[in-house]
Amino acid sequence: MRALKAIGSALIVGGVFSVFLWQTMGANWPFAIGAGLVLGLGIFAVVATRASETDIAADAAWRTAAPELPPSSDRRATEAARNTTPGPEKIRRRGDRIAGSSVASVGDAGAGSSTKPRNIG
Repeated sequence: MRALKAIGSALIVGGVFSVFLWQTMGANWPFAIGAGLVLGLGIFAVVATRASETDIAADAAWRTAAPELPPSSDRRATEAARNTTPGPEKIRRRGDRIAGSSVASVGDAGAGSSTKPRNIG
C-alpha cells in the first residue's frame, strides 16, 4: 500500500510540475518531463521509505523480546551502545625519545659517525 501511495504522489506532483514548467515557464517539453521525473523520483523515495505504524509496532515487540539490545531504528541508542575506538598514538619527535633508548636518531653522534663533513679528493 505504501508503494502505491508513493507512485501516486510521484506521478501527480511530477506531472503538475512538468506542466507548470512547460506552459508557464516556457521550457521545452523534454526538459520539463525530465525535471518532473527527477522530482517524482525524489517524492517516491521519501514516501516509500517513510515509517509506518507497523514499524513502530515492530520496534515495540523488539524491545519486549530483547531489552538489552537497541532497536534498529533507534539511532541514539545504537550510538550510545557502541564503544569508542581509540585513535593512533602521536608520532614521537626527536626530543620525546625515551631515556636510555639504544636507538640513535639522525642528529646523534654515535660510533662511526662524524659531525664534520669529509673532503673527498
